[in-house]
Amino acid sequence: MKKFKKVFFTCIIIMAIAAGSLYYYQYIKSPENKAKAATIDQLADQTIETDQISTNLNSDNLIQVKFSIELDSKDTKKQAEKIIPIIESDIIKILSQSKKEDFKNIGAFEEKVKSRLNERFTEGKITNVFTTELLIQ
Repeated sequence: MKKFKKVFFTCIIIMAIAAGSLYYYQYIKSPENKAKAATIDQLADQTIETDQISTNLNSDNLIQVKFSIELDSKDTKKQAEKIIPIIESDIIKILSQSKKEDFKNIGAFEEKVKSRLNERFTEGKITNVFTTELLIQ
């Protein structure tokens, strides 16, 4: 009977240590908990929108597009608001070098815009670019 008690308590101690370790790694050490999800209000405070942009593509098509640009902080948003005409000019340059086929993978195009626009920022960065309107004729 003593041997059974020793084995039983040893199993309970091992389960408690395992449960504690699981809790620690899942809830305390998890990278998801370190990077808190942004609330809707925070996203709104860190997002700018371009005007509707109309230009010719390199494939002799006309495009009308509008973007919503998410930045990493309010300070970066203030910096971006000062250069919206330059941002829109950079987008027009990217569009004029693009072909109609480039828009079949809109995610890749958004990454291209994000990468190009991030070159304009000395502090902060663009975290996401979303196409909110798109019309190709």
